[in-house]
Amino acid sequence: MIFDKKYEILENRYISGRTWLLRVKAPDLKGSPAGAFAMIKPTYDTQFDPMMRRAFAIADIDGDEVLFFYDVYGKGTETLTYRKKGEFIEILAPLGKRFFPEDKFDNYILVGGGIGFAGLSLLMKRLKEKGKNFTALYGVRRREQLSMLDWIEENGFKDKTLIYTEDGSYGIEGLITKDLKELALEKENTALMVCGPKGMMKAVVKVAKEINIPTYLSLESKMACGFGICIGCVIKNVKEEKYERVCYEGPVFDAFDIQF
Repeated sequence: MIFDKKYEILENRYISGRTWLLRVKAPDLKGSPAGAFAMIKPTYDTQFDPMMRRAFAIADIDGDEVLFFYDVYGKGTETLTYRKKGEFIEILAPLGKRFFPEDKFDNYILVGGGIGFAGLSLLMKRLKEKGKNFTALYGVRRREQLSMLDWIEENGFKDKTLIYTEDGSYGIEGLITKDLKELALEKENTALMVCGPKGMMKAVVKVAKEINIPTYLSLESKMACGFGICIGCVIKNVKEEKYERVCYEGPVFDAFDIQF
């Protein structure tokens, strides 16, 4: 069931780099699938600029509390930073139709670039609950962009996460794909779950095709509605020779099925 309601803001604060953390009390959303997203209205009822909602991954669920991480890039996300604890904010969620396959494989490698790691964090918790074996790769350009380090430690995932910085300022120096091929070939029945910048995902898909390993992408796209009406976020499914909406048929797609 999709809910369109106002939820209480419990926390909305700056973390590091461009990233902020938004925590709301939303008991309706506690059953959201890993990979689902929300459309959040950044403005108050009396404001009409910016008019449209913004799409954010559901990064974590803890009881009645739902967590979002967001990068500030434009007017919408900047407006969202002014929302205060105790206010109520409009959220349409959970959205999406295809999500990460949590039971299909024995081993998982989660590859998250920058704020895209927030599209995988709830999956990490679900895989842990199911007793699945997984390793998470978290890659950024420099240390200040590692906005989810505290979340990783607080949730006991430090030993499960390999961190890459391009400038070597934290963790392993190099691109997130540096050790991907070797890690992917270590165990049988392994799959890649990916979310992040388009260039990073293309690099991951290139490796995946070289070794023919199942790969699923959680795609990011500018959306006006979030549920398939405006048809503004289409991507070509080359396997079925048709176009699909990221918000409705996705947001998770088999990497080998789409033109990417």
